[in-house]
Amino acid sequence: MSEEFANVRAVHRYATDYLLRWVEIANEVHHADLLYSLVFTTLWAGNTSHLKGSVYSDLDDVPPDHERRPLTVRQVADSLGLPYETVRRRFVEMQERGIAKRVGREGFIVPQAVFARPEFMNSVRKSHQSLMRFLKELKSVGFDPA
Repeated sequence: MSEEFANVRAVHRYATDYLLRWVEIANEVHHADLLYSLVFTTLWAGNTSHLKGSVYSDLDDVPPDHERRPLTVRQVADSLGLPYETVRRRFVEMQERGIAKRVGREGFIVPQAVFARPEFMNSVRKSHQSLMRFLKELKSVGFDPA
């Protein structure tokens, strides 16, 4: 087996481990509902996807609500390839739990205050540790994303 192939397999294993750690962390904060976790993550990631570079890059430096771009149920459903009604039900649940907020007719955001909650801050810290581990593992097999 060539070293390149061995490294590709190692990278694949590390990426799979990273993904599974994400699922574990998401299940902790979202009560073992993977679909809810995916909808939530797609919403907040979409809310802040336009923020590039070092803007709000510190773990505790969460973008304020006015910096978030609202997404519609349809946008999230299409992004995940899920039925509209499935995603709409998760949005309703998120609103009821105070995790999503409607912004006029523009769509929904995950408000900044959600990330100040202890369970969310804990998940952000665990996710950061997991990402740092993943990057270290990639580096150990010579993978350089630069």
